[in-house]
Amino acid sequence: MRTTSLCVLCVLLAMVCWVETMTAVDKTNHFRSTIKQAMELTKKVKNDTFLSSPTNDIEDCCAQSALQCFSSQLLKIPTTYKTLLRKLNKNLSKSVIVESVGNCSRKERAKVICKSCDSYPMVDNKEFLKNLLSFLQKAFSRLP
Repeated sequence: MRTTSLCVLCVLLAMVCWVETMTAVDKTNHFRSTIKQAMELTKKVKNDTFLSSPTNDIEDCCAQSALQCFSSQLLKIPTTYKTLLRKLNKNLSKSVIVESVGNCSRKERAKVICKSCDSYPMVDNKEFLKNLLSFLQKAFSRLP
């Protein structure tokens, strides 16, 4: 009886470790895919539109607000690569990205006043996408 319980416990522990490992791999793959999409789009767009763009000096507690700004502005980019644009926008709204960009608690976020999207500087499409790429790479570098 004791041996059976020990075996069950070992199997459960192995399953938990496997799930945790797969979750980390999925996060990494999702970030890599999203970064790759942003890089592709950067190469393909023209500098013909100006958008409000969060900059690299975003406070951690405002990162989710900045992500929402990136996401809302992204769809304003005129391009013939609409499918790529929509995929990138959809990936930005997934919980893997949203939860990874900021590492503040709700309580901490409630204390901070973040900039509105309109208050960020206006930059051209390419600069906007470079800022987004930098933002994503910073969040990716903080993954466990």
